[in-house]
Amino acid sequence: MQNQRLDDLFFRYCEKNITDEERDELMTMLLADDNREQINSLIDQFIRRDGTKHSLSHETADDILSSIFSATAHAISSRDTMEEVGTEQEAEPDETRTRPLWLFKLAAASVVLLLVYGGYRWLNRPLPSQPVVVMQSVYGDDVRAGGNKASLTLSDGQTYDLSTITEGILSTQPGTKIDKSKGEVIYGKNAGTVAYNVLRTPLGGQYKIVLPDGSRAWLNAGSSLKYPTAFTGDQRGVEMSGEVYFEIEPDKTRPFQVRVVGKNVKGKDMEITVLGTHFNISSYGDEPTMQTTLLEGSVRVNKDEVTKVLTPGQQARVATGEAARDISIKTVDTESVVAWKEGRFEFNGNIREIMRQISRWYDLDVKYEGNVERKSFAGTISRKNNVSEVLKMLEMTGGIQFRIDDRKITVKNTD
Repeated sequence: MQNQRLDDLFFRYCEKNITDEERDELMTMLLADDNREQINSLIDQFIRRDGTKHSLSHETADDILSSIFSATAHAISSRDTMEEVGTEQEAEPDETRTRPLWLFKLAAASVVLLLVYGGYRWLNRPLPSQPVVVMQSVYGDDVRAGGNKASLTLSDGQTYDLSTITEGILSTQPGTKIDKSKGEVIYGKNAGTVAYNVLRTPLGGQYKIVLPDGSRAWLNAGSSLKYPTAFTGDQRGVEMSGEVYFEIEPDKTRPFQVRVVGKNVKGKDMEITVLGTHFNISSYGDEPTMQTTLLEGSVRVNKDEVTKVLTPGQQARVATGEAARDISIKTVDTESVVAWKEGRFEFNGNIREIMRQISRWYDLDVKYEGNVERKSFAGTISRKNNVSEVLKMLEMTGGIQFRIDDRKITVKNTD
C-alpha cells in the first residue's frame, strides 16, 4: 500500500521545505526495508519531474539508495560531532559518547540524499533533442579521471613504464607477466635467485599485483610496494607506502608481514602481521593518521612499543609526526574505507579530507579561500568521472565554489 506520508515528506525534503522533526521521520522511513519499492519509485519520479522521458531502472535506483546507507556521518552537525582522531581519550571508550552505527547513517542520509539525487539528475538529464548530455566544465580546464598507471623497478635498477610496455612477459625477469588491460602484474613461482622489485603508482594512477604466493594487493594513487620475486624462509614480508588493499593467501607456517614506511612518522615504522586476511592500509604523508582497517581475519598492528590486535570491522589509527603513545581503535564502515578499490569515492568528512582524495586521483594541487574548516560532505560518486563532475556534486550542497586553473583547484567558501 502506498504510504502518502512518505511521498509528501520525500518531495518536501527534496525541495528543502521540511522541519528537522519531519526530516528525522523521513530518514527513519528510508531505513525501513518495507518502503524500498516505494522509495525507488519516488527517486524515479524526482529525476523525471522536469518532463523528460528518462526512465530509471530498479537496479540504478537500488544503487542510489544503497549509496545513502553506505555513508557514515562525520561532523555533519554539532549534535553528531564525532571524537577527534589521535587523542588519548580514544584509547578509553566512553560509552556515553558512543552512538550506534545506524544513527550515523541516519544523520548522513539527509546530506547524501540531495548530494546523490542532485548529482544523478545533473549527470543523466537528457536534452529534449539529444539522448546524451555532453558535459562541459564550468570551473576551467577539466581533468579526466586517473587510471591503470604504474612503474616497475627491478633489482638491477631498470624501470619499466607499465602503461607503455608492450611485452606480456618480461624477458629480463622470467615468471613476471604484465596484463595492461587489467592493470595487473602477475608473479609465478620463481625457482631462481630471489630479487626485490618495487611497484609504484603515480598520482592519478592505480595498479594490482599478484604476489609469488598468490596473495593480491591493490595500490591506490601515489603508493609503492616493495616485495621479493619469491618468498623463502619462515616469513613473507613486503614494504609499502601510500595506500594498499591486501588479500593474503593463508599460510599458518609463514606469517605475512607488511612494513609501513611513513615519511612524516617518527620512531619505528608500523608493522602489520597476518596469516590470511583482507585489510587496507593508508599511510599518506599528508594525512594526520596512518590507518589499518580489517575486513576479514585478524591482524596484529605494531608501532614502536605498542601492539594491538584487530577484529573485522575495526580500524587502528596512529598519529603521524610523532612516536606512538598508543594505537587508537575504532569501529568503521569497511565498505566505505575500500570504496576506492571498487572504483568509487565515498566522501564522509571535512572538505579538506575530501580534497586530498581528489588531489591524489586527478593529480591536481588544491588551495583554499576563506574558512572551509566547517564544510563537511557525505556521498558517493564514481572515480571514473572527470573532476568537474565530482566538483559539481560537492557544490550542489551549497556554501562552496570551485575553480580550476593551471592544474590547481581553488576551493572558496561562499557563506
